[in-house]
Amino acid sequence: MLLTATTGLGAATGTAAAADGTATPAAYLAEQLRENPVHLSDQLPRTNPLSARSAFAEAAKRTGVPTYVLVLPGSGAARGKGLLAAVHDRLGEDGLYVLLGEDGGSPRTETFGVDVPARDAATATLFELPYDAGTLEVFRHFVDVLRSGDAARRAARGLEASRAGEEPDKLHTGRTDRENQSFLTGLLLSGVPVFLVATGWYIRRRRGGKGPRLRLLVPAAAGAAVVIGAGAPLVFDDTRSDADRPPTAADLRARTVRVAQGLRADPVYVDPLGAGLLSPAQLERLRERVARLDVPVRVAVVPLVTADESAGDGARLAKRLHDRLHDRLGKDGDGLYVVADASERGELELVNYGARLDSAALREATEDFRFGGDGTQDSEDAGLYRRLDGALRAAGRAPQAPPGRPYLEPSAADDAVTEDVLPSLYAGDFAPGLLLGVVGAAAAFGVTAAGLAAAGRIRTAIRPAPAVRGSGAGGTPSQLPARLPAGRLRRTARQELGELNDAFEAVPDRLPDAVRARVWDCLDAATLLLDQEGDNRVDADADAPTLAAGLALVRAGRALLERGAGPAARGTGKLRLCILDPLHGPASATGRLKLPGETGAARPRPLCAECRAALPTGGSRPARAAETVAARLLCLPVPGAGRSAPYEPYHRLPGPLAARGTGGSAELTADLIVRRVREQLGVH
Repeated sequence: MLLTATTGLGAATGTAAAADGTATPAAYLAEQLRENPVHLSDQLPRTNPLSARSAFAEAAKRTGVPTYVLVLPGSGAARGKGLLAAVHDRLGEDGLYVLLGEDGGSPRTETFGVDVPARDAATATLFELPYDAGTLEVFRHFVDVLRSGDAARRAARGLEASRAGEEPDKLHTGRTDRENQSFLTGLLLSGVPVFLVATGWYIRRRRGGKGPRLRLLVPAAAGAAVVIGAGAPLVFDDTRSDADRPPTAADLRARTVRVAQGLRADPVYVDPLGAGLLSPAQLERLRERVARLDVPVRVAVVPLVTADESAGDGARLAKRLHDRLHDRLGKDGDGLYVVADASERGELELVNYGARLDSAALREATEDFRFGGDGTQDSEDAGLYRRLDGALRAAGRAPQAPPGRPYLEPSAADDAVTEDVLPSLYAGDFAPGLLLGVVGAAAAFGVTAAGLAAAGRIRTAIRPAPAVRGSGAGGTPSQLPARLPAGRLRRTARQELGELNDAFEAVPDRLPDAVRARVWDCLDAATLLLDQEGDNRVDADADAPTLAAGLALVRAGRALLERGAGPAARGTGKLRLCILDPLHGPASATGRLKLPGETGAARPRPLCAECRAALPTGGSRPARAAETVAARLLCLPVPGAGRSAPYEPYHRLPGPLAARGTGGSAELTADLIVRRVREQLGVH
């Protein structure tokens, strides 16, 4: 978010701001690097606190060349194109320049006057580290690759592995992982001892008293429980969900102190990294408007990211700023606080702390300005100045009232020191694991007892024991299952998107232009949908409906290529997809059915050959057809519901594959999905 703004404002072309006397972000960052070659923004205390600077500096020394490091707020350092060159021009020092975001990812690098394989090292780092790697871990790994003498080969190997759908293992244990570990520990702690005692007793009984005695089984089971209970913390030994250094109290108040000091000097404070978002003339008009208001107003334009002290919440930051200024100025610190995210379309919060305004009326009057509008019906995407100016005008028209409080008190943010601490292994799902362990042990004992009894009967009836026949599975791999988790969708989409890219680049020149255009439409729409961050990777946060739509487009494009010169290849016919599961690919038949949630009678629908063959015929068709639909209908986890998300039919979830209207869609075509993707992303 902010790095995007910083790029344009900090590049060498940003001469307008300099001409007006306003320091560009690049000039500000160059000044910071002149004081210290490692600059950590004070706006990232939850992930990269200022107290971690020494660790970054230690890693930077290992590069062997002068190294300048910037850690800035933003959702990806790859967006910093042009910023490093602009910083170098203003600093005037040759060396290796590295830009990192608060969430790790791939470092952005530039070299000036030094010869090191920085870009290959950055590429290798991107593909060799998992998504949960922190910024410091990313930088240390980058330095290791840089010094390895093997950066180019590792970069090529990582790219090849990514195209093959391979992912590096996670570095850290998340909270969901810890719940699973707790559950497994409880399961084994109760299940193994119970199973040992029950099975030993059964074997001894079957052998007429020969076998392990109960007085030996109980100590053995107790010993197993001790080993499991004591060994689990040694195996699952992570105590934090990441490797970020916990912030100090000074780290957490650094930005608040800086912004509060700025607001004491100027009622309109713009963060140095956001310089240029407002022109000098716009700033002056905002100051004049603030001065004309009947209540004290303070405006802060700063980045809002989840890694900051307020966890990205403007209302929380407003409270911190008021508390700071109230402590220093008393009632002179009261007033209306306006906190704007340092971007064109970021969040805007107006919070009343002691201003003589009706807080409820103020909130209602400024609601349209908070999330991107300028208060008019025809504008959903107003610039920052128009929104700030409109909000201040609305505040000036708000009715007077006794000194007020915020309309809604901001909730407390998670404790920045303890939010990444993992719960105890013996908490959470440990107790359910204990209970299920007993149930599981009883079930396993039942299966074991039945197996031993059957084996005994076979040995008695047959001499010698017969050979066991194999049951290997042959044939082609089966289709993807009808219930698809996001993880498997992401891996499959990553692999098949790369394969379609390669296949499209290798298509013969004799392929008709109409077919080539339709394949390109599918490939382009799938890429836009799956790689919205533009880093040539399937987005890590893409939800299941998005992944399914992208994969359906990939498979449709591949089908168009494989059809060669057929009717669809001429680019004149619809490429209809299987209505039960668009991931099955093109439809080759029609069947009468009704999808869940649709009204009216069953209708003819396009189906793939397998689904059509599974659809029953005859008098009992309606009931059996419903069973077939339920069994073969693509179901996806509901977005935003976490690891335990319920599954819903794909057409009832938001996204390009969703049905439109209560009656549903009669068919789903590749062209329809392409059009919906472009409309959703605003691409024409």
